[in-house]
Amino acid sequence: MKNSTIGIRKENRFYGISIFIFASLALFSVTLLNAGVVNKAVAKVNNEVILQSDFDTVADPYIQQMTMAYGKALPQAELDSKIAEMKKKILDRMIDQKILLQEAKKKNIKVTAKDTDDGLNTIKERFKTKDGKTLTDAEADAEFTAELKKQNLTLTKFKEQLKDEISVNKIIDSEIVAKVTAPTDEELKSYYEKNRDKLTEPEKISVRHILIRVDKGASIKDKSQALNKIKEAQKKLKKGGDFAKIAEEYSEDPGSAKKGGDLGDVEKGMMVKNFEDVMIKTPVGKISDIFETEFGYHILKVDAKKPEKKKSFEEVKEPLSKYLMLEKQQTEYENYVKALRDKANITITGETK
Repeated sequence: MKNSTIGIRKENRFYGISIFIFASLALFSVTLLNAGVVNKAVAKVNNEVILQSDFDTVADPYIQQMTMAYGKALPQAELDSKIAEMKKKILDRMIDQKILLQEAKKKNIKVTAKDTDDGLNTIKERFKTKDGKTLTDAEADAEFTAELKKQNLTLTKFKEQLKDEISVNKIIDSEIVAKVTAPTDEELKSYYEKNRDKLTEPEKISVRHILIRVDKGASIKDKSQALNKIKEAQKKLKKGGDFAKIAEEYSEDPGSAKKGGDLGDVEKGMMVKNFEDVMIKTPVGKISDIFETEFGYHILKVDAKKPEKKKSFEEVKEPLSKYLMLEKQQTEYENYVKALRDKANITITGETK
């Protein structure tokens, strides 16, 4: 799935840690430092260690997401292999962050109280919405405090960790971002000409659906009840019933049912294959027959199809400039961290469980 609607969208999550915005993406997936906890080190970076508990705090949410996304679709051995690969990447990024923090301290990077307060306020802003609703300041503070408690963090400890994150961001800004120049018009035009065929707005299909869920391994009785339910919805549609209203009444997709089954504009590759195949062959304004995916029984309606569109240089110039700038920063970052790694004494002291 690409989102948490119910799963008909393919999974495309990124399990790594952002380079340039540690504080914004890491949020509470930061190192948990409990003075009273004694456990083994999984890595040593110069004279500092990364503890198993620190690693688990960062890795566990990603492991849970991966298990939910792939657990039913992959054999256990393949899932274990993916998780092991992800753990290695997370440990590598934690080592990178440790090295960068050590370098920031060497260069005497200063983080003011205002820097920390501004960062804290930025994070708190993210707690002002929940399930699409705007919360009051008191409700948002309660959500923030609950998350701190969930992570076994006091506000003081969290601010200390946030200060480290800001310190890392500052050295990235000064040693990498500030030294990378924006691409010239010549570079942009050259890239555009070489990749013209790829710089298109893909075909988009505006689609609605009704889903009656059937869990994997459901009994024949449960499948039969689900099929009867969607046939009941289909009967109302054939009598001229409004698709949106029937979707609201019948669909078991919590992400779209209240919106009349509306999934918005969908591009090729976003949905699971069975769903995409039916969506592509269904004409505009028409309703499909009942079909099945691994999530259950569906009926869909295509509201519109927007054909693929070639984009002019002027249309792509600004986003292309940002893209190439980020590519340059990424390359510079990798070179900078590699140079620091080459000088560091790094030991992997144990296996991440």
